[in-house]
Amino acid sequence: MLQPRALIAEDEPRLREQLAERLAKLWPELDISAMVGDGIEAVQALDRQRPNILFLDIQMPGLNGLEVARHASNRCHVAFI
Repeated sequence: MLQPRALIAEDEPRLREQLAERLAKLWPELDISAMVGDGIEAVQALDRQRPNILFLDIQMPGLNGLEVARHASNRCHVAFI
């Protein structure tokens, strides 16, 4: 079984870090392959890293979380934060 990989897209740096810390405690097997601060970076990281799970803020600069989720359509699971 492949190790699950996640991408965190949140424009507030402290919230990004807090989520990563909580996920590390609750789900130690999860590899957070990228943490980004806007929707454009999220799409680029999604295409480059190919995560299994996206943790997306809905309101972000560039593209919002819904637009990023549409780009990820059927490629991974999406959780809005």
